Amino acid sequence: MKVNIDKFLMSVEKPAQYLGNEINSCHKNLEDIKGRMCLFFPDIYEVGMSNLGIRILYSVMNKVDGFYLERGFSPMEDMENVMRENNIPMFSLETKTELKDFHVVGFSLSYEMSYPNILNALEMANIPLHVEDRTEEHPLIMAGGTCMMNPVPLEKFLDFIVIGDGEEVMVKIAETLVKMAGKTRDEKLQAIKDFDGVYIPKLHKGQKRVKRAILENIDDSKMYEKQIVPFMQIVHDRASVEIQRGCTRGCRFCQAGMVYRPVRERSLEGNIDLITKMLESTGYSEISLSSLSSSDYTAIMPLIEGLQEKYKDKNLSVSLPSLRMNTHSVKVAEDISGGKRTGFTFAPEAGSQRMRDIINKGVNEEDILSTAKAAVEAGWDNLKFYFMIGLPFETDEDVLGIYELVKKVAWQCRAIRKRVNITASVSNFVPKPHTPFQWHEQMNMEEMRRKHDLLKEAFRGLKGACVKIHDPKKSYLEGLISRGNEKTGELIETAFKNGAKLDDFKDNFDIWMNAMEEVGITEKETLGSRNMEEDMPWDVVDTGISKEFYLRELKKAEEEALTPDCRTQCAGCGMKGRISKCGSLTLDKK
Repeated sequence: MKVNIDKFLMSVEKPAQYLGNEINSCHKNLEDIKGRMCLFFPDIYEVGMSNLGIRILYSVMNKVDGFYLERGFSPMEDMENVMRENNIPMFSLETKTELKDFHVVGFSLSYEMSYPNILNALEMANIPLHVEDRTEEHPLIMAGGTCMMNPVPLEKFLDFIVIGDGEEVMVKIAETLVKMAGKTRDEKLQAIKDFDGVYIPKLHKGQKRVKRAILENIDDSKMYEKQIVPFMQIVHDRASVEIQRGCTRGCRFCQAGMVYRPVRERSLEGNIDLITKMLESTGYSEISLSSLSSSDYTAIMPLIEGLQEKYKDKNLSVSLPSLRMNTHSVKVAEDISGGKRTGFTFAPEAGSQRMRDIINKGVNEEDILSTAKAAVEAGWDNLKFYFMIGLPFETDEDVLGIYELVKKVAWQCRAIRKRVNITASVSNFVPKPHTPFQWHEQMNMEEMRRKHDLLKEAFRGLKGACVKIHDPKKSYLEGLISRGNEKTGELIETAFKNGAKLDDFKDNFDIWMNAMEEVGITEKETLGSRNMEEDMPWDVVDTGISKEFYLRELKKAEEEALTPDCRTQCAGCGMKGRISKCGSLTLDKK
């Protein structure tokens, strides 16, 4: 059934986010459709529409004959109030169809604090929260995204989960749903249960480890050039192309760098062709060259130069969201900036060399200082540094190393130009599954605040520099969930029922603390260290990387020893056992 929200649109903030007929949105004749899915991003529109994964899946899945993928987003609080007051169920954007009328509702999860928003969407759609309570009249509920590298906290709410790269396996699922039109829920689950990347708790739990889905050659993926152009401004309001997938650096804290191995580079021609079609179909004048480490792309300079030559009269703006700490990155940034010098961002991650070696960052103080000075000499006045505190084996001296490093940068850069401003952005380390630090304890609130005070006091009076520290409450809550188990699902449900949702926009900390007490979960069992001999909840997922590799890397971290970049020397992580071409999928090796 379709819902009608027209008469309410002028009474809510940003009504354009609920229209659903943007440029390049897909509209199909429902009489020709045998399989329908709503891809729901459990956050507000302006956040969800900035997600590249949503853009890719929307394009590739809507190319399947007989299948229709629509979008859904969490309503803002004012719209949710209108919907609840008027008994309007949660709906899709394109056709305003109730979620319960789809064959599948899929949630895209990139941040643990969006989990209560899933339950809110299901409740507002009149779909039972628990798998066991659903009948043939209800859609299959699934989820995917980076968070699903640990699917266990959400098992009780999800019929199936997709783990890893989605392009191939989600297309196969779409094709299967078309073929299985009219079949039962169980028959559909049986039909997809052997696909790489598909985890069905009631069929697989305790029976097998599920292999992560891996797209071996990203040149083979169907193009997603027709990206939707929103009517309103979104967080990242530009066209975006993934120029490569994966990272070779091996930072020990970084989940994405581990679980998206091996590195796969799209061909130079493929990137230019995709960008050309994307700009033509969207009208954007800005393109983001996205990846975990864009400046590591083998053909980054030919790509930038090719775009500059092709669009020299079109005023095209090119951005790279991730640059390495070296003067080459400054040269890359110079070439794409076109004279604009808004801000230059670095990510040394730790202040002391000892900590940078522990996390295998692979940069030294001279790299950082020379990069910063090169950026200032090239015209940048605003420098931003990303750091973390609470990393394994950290001391107070390491924490204060952040101040010492920023002070050195400030002194040397302000000698070049007096108006240089430096921001140190400090986050709180959260151990993630499938990393060498997955067994390590996380700072509690008391320890976070103590270290925050150390930094704030140190930075007091440092001219031309300031420190901004991530909210400790959000870091604490993220830690409660990221390494969770079945009991964490109870915590999420209890917190939701007590009022937790849209945690990025509201302070629900006390609700979560009360839910912990109600469920009987302690801080020690959620944030404490884990036994390396025991199975972890997320061991149900086979990412392709061996536990032995993680243990070796943890030992090397303790010894402050470095592991070379994968591009120069294989670290023996185990991926070659899954992808034989691992290490040779970059342009310089093909």
